[in-house]
Amino acid sequence: MKLMLLAGGLPHYYNLVLNKLQRDFNVEINVVVPKGNGATLGAGVFESTNGIEFKVHFQEEYTTYYGKKFFRGLRELIREEKPDILMVSWPYQVSFVFYPFWYLFLKWNKIALISKEIPFQVPHYEQAISYYTQGGGITENNQSHQKNNAWTAQVKYVIVRETRKIFSRLVDAHINYLEEARSLHASYGVSANKVFITANSPDTDEIFKHEAALQNVTSNPYRLLHVGRLVKWKQVDLLINAAIELRKKYALTELTIVGDGPEMEHLRAQINEAGAQDYIQLTGGVYEMGELGRITCEAGIYVLAGMGGLSINEAMCFGKPVICSVADGTEKRLVREGFNGYYFESGSVSSLVSTIEKLFLDPAKIQLMGQRSKEIIQQEINIHTVLGNYMEAFKFVHKG
Repeated sequence: MKLMLLAGGLPHYYNLVLNKLQRDFNVEINVVVPKGNGATLGAGVFESTNGIEFKVHFQEEYTTYYGKKFFRGLRELIREEKPDILMVSWPYQVSFVFYPFWYLFLKWNKIALISKEIPFQVPHYEQAISYYTQGGGITENNQSHQKNNAWTAQVKYVIVRETRKIFSRLVDAHINYLEEARSLHASYGVSANKVFITANSPDTDEIFKHEAALQNVTSNPYRLLHVGRLVKWKQVDLLINAAIELRKKYALTELTIVGDGPEMEHLRAQINEAGAQDYIQLTGGVYEMGELGRITCEAGIYVLAGMGGLSINEAMCFGKPVICSVADGTEKRLVREGFNGYYFESGSVSSLVSTIEKLFLDPAKIQLMGQRSKEIIQQEINIHTVLGNYMEAFKFVHKG
């Protein structure tokens, strides 16, 4: 089976997942990515070509007449590589509506089309117009999209809604992380048998190798940890404020912030202005799993103050309880209130402080909840279960 994937870049963590899919499941993988800096990849995403075992094609990305990105030379590349399946995500999906020949081209060449997305900021069909006119979702800058109820905007949003409806029905299968995707796609007229819920996972086998080698690392149960890009919707500034408040009451409070991005200097200034440099550390980006694992093991509690996903999985592999609010939906399957973590009210420093205190006041829970986190990964959501779900979708669309 041969899979071609259209992607906005080569995030280091997803490369490991694709390596495993090719190596362990006998799927020949071709990934098409933008030549140069892709326009669709989030700020601060670390890309790497190190250790890649699959084939990568660097194609020119251009802006289409309808304003979204697509790849030049893709038709010739498909003819050369002859994939069985083409898997696409946003914004490349819409090309198959606005360039109808593309869909016919795939059908003529007996290539199945799969859509892959989360989707945590996509409205149900019947709610779409009101969702968009009211601002709909948030950006990486933690801002709602501009509210606009003008008739011209409503016409635009009708086009957006109907484009999604057409595309959703065109594809042979949908791969999604979240259970909610079933009802979402149903609202656009997609039959349930075309929707495959995979969950999301890094290469947990690789992480557990490092975790086993770090068993003797000593942790500070009062050390909080954040791992992720430093962009506004991660709300790391909220976590810093919470750590400052907690330090006043719990002298052992520490916070380690791992990551890089456009908010780095703003966060550094926030820490310096509070005089918190001795207990709040900015490490920058750490992408080698052995080093990241050591940092994680030295902490007591993983806190995701804003948006995110895979960092939860990673922290749970290292046996950490998780505190979060509203992330990208990954948390719904992984973090269980009072079992392996807690939820706090999104955007509230006081709620975050009081939630962390539940563990500070009972440090024995930190170890117990952390062990439960690890067991959830081992027994329920890991690289094997997730890629197994991918394969179900691939087999569904590929009959050969």
